Amino acid sequence: MKKTIIVPLLFIAINSISQQFYFPKSYYADSTALAANVPALARQLMVKYQDSDRINYLDFLLRLQMIAGQYNAANSTLDSLRELIKPSNPAYQTVGNQFEAFNKSKMMMAQSNISFNAAFSVVYDSIYRAFNENNKNIAERYFTNNAADLQTTLNGFLQKLPLVDSIGLDDAKYLCRTYNSLVVYRHVMPPVKSYILAYERSKYIIQDSVIITTKDGATIAATIIRRKDLPAKLPCIFVFNIYNGSGDRIRAKEIANRGYVGIIANTRGKYLSKQTIEPFEQDASDSYDVINWVSQQPWSNGKVGMMGGSYLGFSQWAATKKLHPALKTIIPQVAVGPGIDYPNHNGVFMGYMLRWIHYVTNSKQTDLVEFNNVKKWNKLYTSWYSSGKAFNSLDSTEGRPNNIFQRWLEHPGYDSYWQKMVPYQKEFANINIPILTTTGYFDDDQRGAFYYFDQHHLYNKEANHYMLIGPYSHGGAQGTPAASLRGYKIDPVANTSITSLAYQWFDYVLQDSARPVILRDKINYQVMGSNSWKHAPTLASMNNDTLNFYLSNTRVAQHYKLQRSQPNANEFIKQEVDLKDRSDSNHISFGDPDIIDSSLNVSNGLSFTSEPFTKAFEINGSFIGSLQASINKKDMDIAINLYERMPDGKYFALGYTLFRASYADNRSQRTLLQPNVKTVIPITNTYFTSKRIQPGSRLIVVLGINKNSLWQINYGTGKDVSKETVADATVPLLIKWYCNSVIKVPVRL
Repeated sequence: MKKTIIVPLLFIAINSISQQFYFPKSYYADSTALAANVPALARQLMVKYQDSDRINYLDFLLRLQMIAGQYNAANSTLDSLRELIKPSNPAYQTVGNQFEAFNKSKMMMAQSNISFNAAFSVVYDSIYRAFNENNKNIAERYFTNNAADLQTTLNGFLQKLPLVDSIGLDDAKYLCRTYNSLVVYRHVMPPVKSYILAYERSKYIIQDSVIITTKDGATIAATIIRRKDLPAKLPCIFVFNIYNGSGDRIRAKEIANRGYVGIIANTRGKYLSKQTIEPFEQDASDSYDVINWVSQQPWSNGKVGMMGGSYLGFSQWAATKKLHPALKTIIPQVAVGPGIDYPNHNGVFMGYMLRWIHYVTNSKQTDLVEFNNVKKWNKLYTSWYSSGKAFNSLDSTEGRPNNIFQRWLEHPGYDSYWQKMVPYQKEFANINIPILTTTGYFDDDQRGAFYYFDQHHLYNKEANHYMLIGPYSHGGAQGTPAASLRGYKIDPVANTSITSLAYQWFDYVLQDSARPVILRDKINYQVMGSNSWKHAPTLASMNNDTLNFYLSNTRVAQHYKLQRSQPNANEFIKQEVDLKDRSDSNHISFGDPDIIDSSLNVSNGLSFTSEPFTKAFEINGSFIGSLQASINKKDMDIAINLYERMPDGKYFALGYTLFRASYADNRSQRTLLQPNVKTVIPITNTYFTSKRIQPGSRLIVVLGINKNSLWQINYGTGKDVSKETVADATVPLLIKWYCNSVIKVPVRL
């Protein structure tokens, strides 16, 4: 469930692009005119286009070369791209195989005077047969785009271009990328479907429209794939997936290729299920019924495992609320914690929730076209933010009132609505199967993954639960990590395939193989900057000390001082935040901020710096602490960001938290602050990290109030925050941050 949990105090301004290219409306009046003129635009871009990231540069260059008809050059560029990603991607040969096949087919057409389909059948047979079985399956993932969806996306983009005779650089890049994808997929999809279908028939037993009936009479649709050359009874791997689409079939084949029965069941309401789509609400009972059905099939040996990431990680935990005897293990990757980190994070709702709801409920499949319309969603968030309307009006502002959106807003605390979706408290004690959790330091759902891990160990002292965590994003921690992530080049040792690890775990649990080598202990973490993995039996044993930092009101250049000794409890720093101010509405937080940056933005915040460290040490874990503050209102949403200011002056993002003060003590029960009374506010549930801190580095803490277009705005009246409006912000928020507030950083010295 990729969501943009932006570091709340950072805002990225949209800069105007001065570079323009001649491209009048007549050039895209129809498909014929577009086809005639886009190649010239692509050739212009080849001269002007630059990108310091070599991978990004080659990825876009090959598309420009394809549009320009330079097919041989494009394949050479693709070869260079593959070499660059080879160290971090074992399946590097499959990358861009759809482009390679298109280019070679076009060249064969010119040489042999045959049709594209005839050329493609020869070309792709040669490419596909060269792959091993695993790579064959991975290669097919590059053929999941829908030409009709791409055409809709392109048409919508062209209709919104300004009526002038030029096009800006960013729009020109988007046009060329989308146009190239449309042309390629329109050509390759018909022949590749025929080719792959013929191969499937020779190798697999495929059932792609199986209907499973739950005990309450609902229906669940499933795709089941087995290999013909394997024994009649096998362990089964079950993925409970809300994201129905062509990827289901590919994933089931991947499981089958690993020696298991692959079962992809879509959650209630999706694909062929006739029920209403209600994310999260029915998965606990439905997963039990699916596992029960699977365990009784003639091809099942009675052992079932589950895997998958994000929502698919959540659905595994849902399946453990009432544990079926046949469920022997789960691998929840980057697991969403409903009511914990999504659709609100520590009590603060995110605008992304509406975008995601439409993504999974607009149809029985998934609506990628609307989901990927980033301009539309940023425009909506900006419009809502500028208007000062209540957050619960976001769906009506978008023009489609949404019952699920409104239902979620009725539950800002972790109440019984969320508790019934996954194990709660003592229910974790009944989970005695082996579990492998994977997440990342930069995973949007890291706090969901840790919620399950922490609760399982809290209520089951004998929990057989392993964790692997490294410098991974939401996508990387459930598949193949990126070698370079948002400006940070990860240590080579961190380039490990999470997908391969998952199947090694299944072999270990379900087929009595050896435990994966990398899982030497219960906690397995990569220390950034050390190029090494470390292993510990518990989270607490990762460190041997804690650094306590207090918020001094003494200035150090542009920062306040983080001091090690406790200051006078009566000293404080004043901050004023005008919550009605919308002068920053043209600043949109989009994408993910860089992990390494040359500047620090402290909008709506205060920054504090430590003294430089004289010796190297490791930070391992999540910072905690307590804030002591008084405000003139009844509530506030607090953001804290932790950075390493490295000796070269650049800032490395280590961790952060965003939380509603009234839920800081108890996520299930809101306790309002008393105006103008000093209150202790605990800091918990912050992002986990592991990094070697260099001598000469400093720690920087940025503390402030969340106020931007992607999140609810808490105006502090004490009313339901979703119903507050800018009219509730007549008086600015006045804060006294007391200097005996403490940030505690776990370290190994």
